[in-house]
Amino acid sequence: MRASLPSNIGVTESNLPTRRSVVTAGAWSIPLVSLAVGVPMASASTTTAGFDLAIVGLQFGETLPLFTPDYTQRYSSYTPLSNFAVANFGDQPSPVEGFRASYTVDNELAVLDRVGYRVAGSTEPTYVDDVETIVTGTRTEYRWLVPVSVPVNESEDPMFPTGAVALVVESTVLLRYPNDAYDPEKLIGSRVSATSLAAETKTDNNVLQGVGKSDLEPASPYAAQTEATFETAPLGTGPARTSRPTSVKITSIGPRPLPASGSAVVRFDYRSTTAFSIANVRLNGAPTSAFLQTVTAPERQAWSSVQELLAELGAPLNAGDALEFDVVYDAPSLGGYDVPSTAGHVGFTPADNNDRDQRTTEFAYVYGVIPA
Repeated sequence: MRASLPSNIGVTESNLPTRRSVVTAGAWSIPLVSLAVGVPMASASTTTAGFDLAIVGLQFGETLPLFTPDYTQRYSSYTPLSNFAVANFGDQPSPVEGFRASYTVDNELAVLDRVGYRVAGSTEPTYVDDVETIVTGTRTEYRWLVPVSVPVNESEDPMFPTGAVALVVESTVLLRYPNDAYDPEKLIGSRVSATSLAAETKTDNNVLQGVGKSDLEPASPYAAQTEATFETAPLGTGPARTSRPTSVKITSIGPRPLPASGSAVVRFDYRSTTAFSIANVRLNGAPTSAFLQTVTAPERQAWSSVQELLAELGAPLNAGDALEFDVVYDAPSLGGYDVPSTAGHVGFTPADNNDRDQRTTEFAYVYGVIPA
């Protein structure tokens, strides 16, 4: 994941193969016909004479939570995703020369790393080296040749046509924390198209424009960044070993303080200890008694080896402040174990896990490594 936006929003280098041509366009002329995510993109109710290429799919990408630059409102955009394909709703196979695929992204939201295609029945994609890149302000269009014929669809379901050729798009998303505040007016969404190298009579289903953003809602965002150290511990008296956290640091990112009702979460393999507790709580390096006064250990599920420890924050943690504590363990539990263990991990969770004011940080949770 990239940590910052590119400083140059003109022609930018990405991880795409170097054998390509780059063009700077003078205007943005792609039609902005927005389609809701999840709506069928094409219909197979009628069959076109000749071949009829059409873009089909369910969505453009996973939901990406974003905020306005002043952090007073939230909205969602969509990460590029190759959850679409090119089908043929005609009565003849498309030409063997193939078609030209095109994918356009907001280049401050994401860059494409690799593109290609996957034919029906194949489990592995074919990546393309020769990619034309056209930059128009904050939008980049990637064009590549798909040198295959698309067979005639034989399904009555327009969402699952037979013989469709999947377009493969692998991307790096740029607008993630700490770059999750962005002007929503700049986003128009991704666009994908398929253009036959031979003349095609029906072309109104060759282009799909994705939704750029959702509606704005009031927001008061916050986030936690977690760090931890881990130790290796035996599982009882047997040969198996595990990792468990020994010290934890939770930093409030802001701009809103971490809510007092949120909790630090510590998880480890219960078989590595007979008792456990939280100790030596510090705020910005100094001892504090204002935080983590309520510590609970929810009952462990019978089918799980994971013990959870919840320590309610107890007081708001202001942006920029860091709360640290140690986790103390007793001797291993009785019994010998030689089964795999779950790696210990720690993090912060709000009282409502579905709280949409949470900013998505890369290290909201951190995991230890299970010893070999």
